[in-house]
Amino acid sequence: MKSKTFMLSTWLQILLTLATLSHPSIADLTTFNEPCLGVVSDQLSIDGDDLLCQTPTGMLYNVSSVGDTWVEKHMLTGELFSGETILEIPANTILNTDTQTLEMDEPPSLHLQDQGRRRLRQLAKTQGDKTVLAVRVVASNSDTTHNAEEISHAIFGGPNDHVNLKSQVHACSHGKLNFERRPDLDGVDTNIRNGVVTIKVIMTVEVGHSKIVNAVSQEILRQFDKTHMDIADHVMYCLPIGAMDGVAYAIMNRGLSVYNDKFCTSVSAQMHEIGHNLNLGHSSERTEKYGDQSGMMGYSYRSSEAPKMCYNAAKSFQLGWFRDKTSSYTPGEPSWADHDRTFNLASIVDYDTTNYDVTVEILQPQLQLNYYISFNAGKEFNSGVREGKNQVLIFKQALIDGNDSWRVADLAPGQSFTVSDFNGKTGDKLTITVNSMNLGTSEAVVRLQLQQARRPTPSPTQFPTKAPTSAPTPRPTRDAVGRNPTPDGSNVTGQSCQGSFQTCSGTPECCAGYSCRRILDPSGFHNVCRAVTKNSKDKLPRTTLKWWDRRLRGDSTANRLKDSEDELAE
Repeated sequence: MKSKTFMLSTWLQILLTLATLSHPSIADLTTFNEPCLGVVSDQLSIDGDDLLCQTPTGMLYNVSSVGDTWVEKHMLTGELFSGETILEIPANTILNTDTQTLEMDEPPSLHLQDQGRRRLRQLAKTQGDKTVLAVRVVASNSDTTHNAEEISHAIFGGPNDHVNLKSQVHACSHGKLNFERRPDLDGVDTNIRNGVVTIKVIMTVEVGHSKIVNAVSQEILRQFDKTHMDIADHVMYCLPIGAMDGVAYAIMNRGLSVYNDKFCTSVSAQMHEIGHNLNLGHSSERTEKYGDQSGMMGYSYRSSEAPKMCYNAAKSFQLGWFRDKTSSYTPGEPSWADHDRTFNLASIVDYDTTNYDVTVEILQPQLQLNYYISFNAGKEFNSGVREGKNQVLIFKQALIDGNDSWRVADLAPGQSFTVSDFNGKTGDKLTITVNSMNLGTSEAVVRLQLQQARRPTPSPTQFPTKAPTSAPTPRPTRDAVGRNPTPDGSNVTGQSCQGSFQTCSGTPECCAGYSCRRILDPSGFHNVCRAVTKNSKDKLPRTTLKWWDRRLRGDSTANRLKDSEDELAE
């Protein structure tokens, strides 16, 4: 009998333990009613973006009710812009403090802030002098591999550290963007010195990086009476050993980046994550999201001193560093009457001394998907480039901030790349050819040729003659119901109105419950009617969501260069 009682007691304890592990305690759940700024987190070497709620004090909570597809959809339609969109959280939302997750039954509503000044704000972030603070995090049971002095040298430079975030961004931007140490500041019981502060958290690394990151943010506020958003332009959290998987992650279009221990000293990881802060997407090639190793938004490497590389042409154009030596062409427009252009192209390394363009932009207005051409000279601060060295490179990127770029061609003299169905016009071809190249002066001569397909001229349309009526036709009257829509998209009086995703020029054309909004889909930017409130029929087709990936993926006409000397950080 005692044996049976003991076994029953043991099983009850096991079941209770399992229940505790699978269900959070009441103490871990609390009602959430704080204001929320929508931010997108992009983790290096892990596909997919996470939507986070950032509170006024800088806390970050994962929004559990949405996934990658939802985030991708609303970024493509322009409704979700990291750091610019306000999240309207449902009233019954619960904060799970154990997982740092907001639990809600439906996705939040999105409200985009002032869009008119966004471009000015973006340029302000990518030019001028900006402060950087590195936060060395110490947990109860783990420390960082590098001490505060070593971290400072790896970011800002030191006796044995000549390639770092500060030096490389200054060189790549030709002084347009400069990262400086956050000035020294005394806290309650810890101090900022040489751009670094040590923050201790009373928790073990096993609780996970989400809880540790928010605990660090709370401690910064306690120590300095400033949020991490206010204490410096860019704040880098260097987490202790075992606190997170992967390499690093950053908040798009905001100032926070988080690193897995020693990757805080990796110059490529630093430039990659700060690039996300500057709202840069990844640099991709073929089917590899990080496959473009001609720039820092592809793979990262473990070394604190290598490689010496910059951002690719599409990213440099987005950053606005070389606008005075960038030309834009729109093949097929009236000004392109002869269908042929030849231009000289120099490397960004020679930006200060050349009279030639360092970037050429090829516009496709109908697709909102442009091409960018550059000469990738492998010398000086770009001497460590892993792919496309001393070749003319071609990239394509959609006109949406934060979008990935795709490297589609590496061209040597005499080689060409052809864009089929250019600007969305069937049969049109744009051919980009490298006529010649001078490695001594790092210059190339490039030719653009547009071949337009012959299209039949449509026959003139005869207008039908309307037979006269014997009496005036009475004007239809509206009934009291007005424009209430029926399932087929018309209103109850039989008068037509525009339903879900039908084109419009203004809200009055849309059925009741719909408003005219600007979106992006495979046919470009245009206005369509969208449901004002949640509507099961108002869904963007999944084919449209995946359109950009299909459209952007392309093959290079030249062989990819491989360099396995330095271990990739995967």
